[in-house]
Amino acid sequence: MTIFLLWLLIPIMFTGSAATPYSYSDFVTKVSAGQVKAVTIDDQGAVSGDLKDGASDAHDLDAARDRVLLGRRETSNALLPQERHAVAVHESGHALLATLCEHADPVAKVTILPAGLTLGVTEQLPEAERHLYSESYLADLLAVRLGGRAAELVVFGEGSTGAANDLAAATQIATRMVRDFGLSPALGPVGYSSATPQYLGEDAENFQRKPYSERTQKIIDEEVARLLSGAEKRAIDLLRAHRGALDRLAAIMVEHETIAGDVVGSVLQAERPAATGLGVTA
Repeated sequence: MTIFLLWLLIPIMFTGSAATPYSYSDFVTKVSAGQVKAVTIDDQGAVSGDLKDGASDAHDLDAARDRVLLGRRETSNALLPQERHAVAVHESGHALLATLCEHADPVAKVTILPAGLTLGVTEQLPEAERHLYSESYLADLLAVRLGGRAAELVVFGEGSTGAANDLAAATQIATRMVRDFGLSPALGPVGYSSATPQYLGEDAENFQRKPYSERTQKIIDEEVARLLSGAEKRAIDLLRAHRGALDRLAAIMVEHETIAGDVVGSVLQAERPAATGLGVTA
């Protein structure tokens, strides 16, 4: 899953991206959670002196963010060995695509520790606050979203139910590209946006009576399928070209469970690309 995305911007995303649109109250909640965590650790006698006043450091805020986004870490939700490997492969696919795609947000953290309803997460953080999203950015976003499923297809030869949330999010984004943003050559420069403000990864729920014909809906469906199929093929081609890095990163994930984003870049830098001309940036 990515946030991308934790999988939430436009802010979105993403499986599992940390680029979430927070209100002031959300931020206060996150900070408060960090303070509670600091006090709890203090009560257990396991914190340094500078935290004994209840102040939160960066680690506490990071943990609080994950708690708000993902839910409580479930230590009892143990995965079978084959499931653990499958989740590692899935998240490695997200992370590698996010690093290989030129316009994707950088990877901040990757984990295969279950939390809430998620079995693993690839967190991405934008380098700057965006207000506009280019077609190139959205195309990379789709590839990253489908990177987990693509990795499963490359390594295991088949997909799994683990990509359900990724597929739903990617479908919503592709639908808005076609229906709302005029990014489909077949449909042309038209937009059927909802009157209600939406985040990029949301779909309009108030389209009870669609402002277009069944013929137009058919074109939208075909174009969404084309975008998703193209993004999946691109993701598969990139991962096949970097199969060594995919296997290596999955092994690291199994061993360490949680890694920083710079580890993904290091794995790619240590690998000699198996192919060129695929539009990679690593």
